[in-house]
Amino acid sequence: MPGDNIVSEAFRQKMFTDRATGYCICGSPFEMVMIFDFTGLRGSGSNMYYGYVYQVPKWNYNIYKVDEWISVTPEWAEYYSLTIGQKQKLMETIKSGLASAASSVADYELLAHDARRYREIIDYFKAAQKDEHVLRSLFIDRVDAHTGEGYSLISMARRWPTIISDFIRMNEGWTDPKKIPKPRDQVDRIRTELDVSQAEATVLKTKNELFKQWKTSFKPIVMERYARIQNMAEARKMSIDEYKRWLKPYLARHKMMKEKMEITPSDELSNPYMTPGFGQSQASTGVKLWCWKPFVPAELRKAELGPLREPHGFVIDPYDDLVKEWQEKINKEWGTNVTEKDIREKLRPEVAGSWTWSMPGTKPFPDMDRHHMYYIFFEVTYILNLVKTPPPEAVETDNVMFYPFRGWFMSQNAVLIHLIELEARKRAFDSYVNQMIGAKEEEEAILKKVEEEFKPRPREKFKLPKGFQKVRGWGNAIGNGADRFAHLYVKRGPYEPVFYERVSKLMARGMGGYYGQQMGHIQKLMGVK
Repeated sequence: MPGDNIVSEAFRQKMFTDRATGYCICGSPFEMVMIFDFTGLRGSGSNMYYGYVYQVPKWNYNIYKVDEWISVTPEWAEYYSLTIGQKQKLMETIKSGLASAASSVADYELLAHDARRYREIIDYFKAAQKDEHVLRSLFIDRVDAHTGEGYSLISMARRWPTIISDFIRMNEGWTDPKKIPKPRDQVDRIRTELDVSQAEATVLKTKNELFKQWKTSFKPIVMERYARIQNMAEARKMSIDEYKRWLKPYLARHKMMKEKMEITPSDELSNPYMTPGFGQSQASTGVKLWCWKPFVPAELRKAELGPLREPHGFVIDPYDDLVKEWQEKINKEWGTNVTEKDIREKLRPEVAGSWTWSMPGTKPFPDMDRHHMYYIFFEVTYILNLVKTPPPEAVETDNVMFYPFRGWFMSQNAVLIHLIELEARKRAFDSYVNQMIGAKEEEEAILKKVEEEFKPRPREKFKLPKGFQKVRGWGNAIGNGADRFAHLYVKRGPYEPVFYERVSKLMARGMGGYYGQQMGHIQKLMGVK
């Protein structure tokens, strides 16, 4: 699955390095980066994790998991069987399920082919109520042709070249071979249509009787076979979808149990803490969390009201050019297509409502609050190392590390970029599962791409000559250079434009209380007074 690199991290680092103001606010005070290292008894690490993630929503934060991984040495047999062993069992289940689905697809295609052929014959019988020429042709090709050399109409055509067309033009009521070839002095419809010899007339009469008998006996057989095969085809088609639907949770669990060495196989090569040669059992697991909530800085500068205030309900429209730029990068990294329509859906006033407190365990807060322009954002990388040393001095310990715990303050457009990545990550995961099982959604997507190939292509845009392109490049370079000094004379955006006097002092200091609250709770979980 694409997206092993989280684009939002690169975004935060760039905004932090550039000390972005005006068009975006995204900063992290140096004193609000902390690394915790705690060693406790077996089980204390997971207790600490859940003690944190259940407390954060009570402080009115939204919290999301954005990454996780695991690494276990085979020496720890019981833990290995609970994690990697279960993953291997899931893998076997997925393989057998995919094999069953593939077998069902093959069976369905065969049954569907037979059903289509019988449906075609039924349509011939329906058309024969008005014109049975096609049905007679079917009888010649699929029944009479197998009667043998010298007996089939095809082989008799060497003697009577028109016998096949004469048979097709016959009427079921022509049962007397003496009346089929009428005398030429009688003006009759039969004479004008069939001018054949007595010998050919006898053969035609015999073939006509066989045709009527075949039509009478074969029609109910065809209808019965069609009903039976069509029923089996529908059942097999349903089983294909069911097999794929049953596989979704197994494949999702398998993918979520991501081993660290799947990302970088050499990761443990130089890790001094993973030493299975000592005979000890070791495991390491990590989780990355994002949590945020609105933040009102002291002496908040009043924002200018733009034309999008009423349509979107925001004081400042968060979907700006910066978001569009990073939206494209996120879609490219995750292989998704999060569109402006999808983003606007998240910004609707009904969705981006007020940030109010609710009972934990529910969805109390919207992802964004249209009444706030700034947010507090915490990134938590939680790493748990488990060690079980051999006897006689054996110990079992949990080593917990917040590596690191970091606080940020952001403008709403920066938060929106993180929300876009969460949506892209979710879609990429669903797409990965659907692609692995060959879900119906993927079939429809492929069909849509094929249909697009038959649509007329738009005309290519006019390209400037190389000389003009060079001049335009000089203009861009001059513009980029001027941008370094533009903020001294022109306000760069709707957010706070002054870094040292306002952003670094009011926002950074203003979030100190929230940071201290988080630190105090983590220290309490660790038993630090």
